[in-house]
Amino acid sequence: LVVVVEDNTYHQTRCSTMASSSAEEVLVLYGSQTGNSEAAAEQLSSLIPSKLSTSDNRTLTSRCMHLDDFLELEQAKWTRLVIIVCSSYGVGQAPIGARKFREVCDTILERFGYDDTTNDGKNNNGDKMLTGVNYALLGLGDSHYTTFFRNPTTFENALSTVGATRVGELGKADASGTGNMEQSKVIERWIDSIWKDLQPVIDKPMTEEEGLKLKKAHEQTWKLCLELYKEWKQTNYFALIGLFLPLGGVIVGILVHLYLHGYTWGN
Repeated sequence: LVVVVEDNTYHQTRCSTMASSSAEEVLVLYGSQTGNSEAAAEQLSSLIPSKLSTSDNRTLTSRCMHLDDFLELEQAKWTRLVIIVCSSYGVGQAPIGARKFREVCDTILERFGYDDTTNDGKNNNGDKMLTGVNYALLGLGDSHYTTFFRNPTTFENALSTVGATRVGELGKADASGTGNMEQSKVIERWIDSIWKDLQPVIDKPMTEEEGLKLKKAHEQTWKLCLELYKEWKQTNYFALIGLFLPLGGVIVGILVHLYLHGYTWGN
């Protein structure tokens, strides 16, 4: 899964879709205000099938989408590997397409507190909410502002606190960087070097235990989302039909009875 934040449009982009019975998907998630994060996300997603391989010849697929679409439309169905690319906007806020994800992260930190003992990329998180989720994070920002990197830092702290494991170096691409630290150069170096860290995560087939952990991550994250965004709850129309169908039959029966006994409406 890859997360990128920075752009002025709100849409879900499916960067690559392949169908295979033995496929494994890697999600690339992003929020974007100026387009830089979206571009990095699309680049990462397009490279995944050629840069990563599996020991059992599983097909690797990738999609990139807004972080908020991942929560709402995908109902937070985590994949084993998540790549996150994100920036700060305004005074350390989340950009377009990542605002609800930021609210979820803020809620996690409010409820559980930040646990810096898990934030080393080598944590043993036991039975936490996102145990089994592995993520890589590339952050974008501008050190000209005092809130530089606040949004990526919030994502990092929240994900690691509830059991997700970061793989690879935490990328920091500064829009005010110059020379060798120019933002575009930092992004390219991070993309070029991250594959060796991602490879071990998906090299072997997913075990049953890993699948159960991801199922739990999905269920608990989605539960939290429904607490925060009650409008996301889906209406069970089949249940409503089942509820009103008998009532409708009764009404029809009464009308037929009245008709057969000569009752008429009107004058």
